[in-house]
Amino acid sequence: MELFARGPGERVLSRLLGIFGILLFGWMLWYSHANAATHFTSDWVVPLLVLAAAVLVLLLGSILGRYIGPKTFAAVLLLLTAALRLVWIVAIETKPVSDFFDMHSGALSAARGDFSFGTNEYFTRWVYQLGFTLYESLVIKLFGSSLIVLQLFNILFQMGTAVVLYKSAAKAFGEKCGRAAALLYAVYVPNIIMCSVLTNQHISVFLYFLGLYVLIRKRFVGKYDWLLIGLCFGVGNLMRPLGSFFLVGFVAYMALFLLMPRIRERSWPALAAKCIGVIAVYWLVQQAASFALVQTGVTPYPLANREPYWKFMIGLNPATVGGWSYDDTVYVLQYPIGEERNRVELELLKERLENKRQVAALFASKTKVMWGAEDSAPMWSLPELDRPSLYKRLVQAERIEYILLAFFGVVAMTVIAWRGVSAEASFFLLLLLGYAALHVVIEVQTRYRFDIFPCVIILQSVGIYALLGLFRRKERKRGG
Repeated sequence: MELFARGPGERVLSRLLGIFGILLFGWMLWYSHANAATHFTSDWVVPLLVLAAAVLVLLLGSILGRYIGPKTFAAVLLLLTAALRLVWIVAIETKPVSDFFDMHSGALSAARGDFSFGTNEYFTRWVYQLGFTLYESLVIKLFGSSLIVLQLFNILFQMGTAVVLYKSAAKAFGEKCGRAAALLYAVYVPNIIMCSVLTNQHISVFLYFLGLYVLIRKRFVGKYDWLLIGLCFGVGNLMRPLGSFFLVGFVAYMALFLLMPRIRERSWPALAAKCIGVIAVYWLVQQAASFALVQTGVTPYPLANREPYWKFMIGLNPATVGGWSYDDTVYVLQYPIGEERNRVELELLKERLENKRQVAALFASKTKVMWGAEDSAPMWSLPELDRPSLYKRLVQAERIEYILLAFFGVVAMTVIAWRGVSAEASFFLLLLLGYAALHVVIEVQTRYRFDIFPCVIILQSVGIYALLGLFRRKERKRGG
């Protein structure tokens, strides 16, 4: 394990990121604790449950580290991940709603050979949703139209993500951190209950983080790493349009941690060429998919965002604290999609930026919601089921787990700010901070945490590792 930074430049960058990380995780801890108190009958219940959960995690971490080998752990991880999610999807009948309903309806039509849905209002507005819709149609065509089939695929992708996180955290921070990250991912309540929801996030998260693992496993020196990363990011973007974010993160990592330190070395041009190769493969995947869908008549438009100002306009709406707005939707739908609607959305965006004090207050409120409020997974998993008691218990469990992760995250960021960590470790922090900064200005939903939460889980594992080391040192002193 190469946990700590290799050189002074790497150490300075990671320490700086660690300081910002302390602010983010501290914010998460403070406001999630305040939010959690509203879901319990007594204020003292929350810290007691968090303390008990922390002790349990540290005990499990100590036992797993001493008595279970890597292969056995991987088998237990896969079994645990699958079992918890399978129980949920069998017990809970989640019907698709909102965007998930539109995409599933389109998938059912596509599986029958009817692609006319590609020209309806939803898919002409959000053309990029066609990629995931066609993935669903392929699964339906091959395995039948039962919802549970698509939900089983969700489980498979989460199992894959669990393994990727295990390997990524182990590479960045060591085997013990890898195990801690993977186990907490497996038992995190929103991950479990979202498996019954037909969201495009399951497959996209797996592909994006698989690409990240390929990048860090050999420090980008593998012969075909550039091709694999480009394909992972490219196909991931077809499923859920976050590819540009991960691509920018990739370029920032390459520039700051790999290219700049080698600016005078002979390996620099080859490394830069591979970086360009990733971008080229990503671009080619998008162009090929758009060309195929247009030429086959599925859609007259390329797979792109036809309303580039929408997310920003919604994100700056103080009435909804940067969340989705029914009034904004009704307002912009009066105008034909294209230049006229874009002009109207841009004008409204500029208008909302005029009051600087209001904008600053909105940014703070949005960040409280995004990183402090309860996860919306129970709402999406139980949309039409009248089960208030179950809903309440799920929210309470998520709140305790979230606070625990935030606490371990603060410890981890303190270690990183103090010691500095390797480029691989810093990369996940760079992505998390970038994602948090992006959602200061664009639309927020707590469901959007799902896309970046693997970074949170990987990073907080350092906190578990540090606390385990502290306890062991105390044990040795008492024994000695």
